[in-house]
Amino acid sequence: MEAQDDYVALASEGKKHLKQQTIASLEAALDPSRFLRIHRSYIVNLERVTRLEPYGKDSYVAILPNGAQLPVSRAGYSRLRAFLDR
Repeated sequence: MEAQDDYVALASEGKKHLKQQTIASLEAALDPSRFLRIHRSYIVNLERVTRLEPYGKDSYVAILPNGAQLPVSRAGYSRLRAFLDR
């Protein structure tokens, strides 16, 4: 899920859907054990993250099965590491 102003672009099964909703309100409605906000503009389904890779100094990207790379903020990295270390 990617924030785009007051909309959220939902990507699923190769298709994108645009929903008029803020990413913050969508995040509040999602199951926190399955979805995680990894960046101010991105929420990811944790089952779809195949790996984390370094991307420059002190930054990371989450790699999805389709090869898509999503930026991970420092706070998002901390949350993601905490989840993956369980």
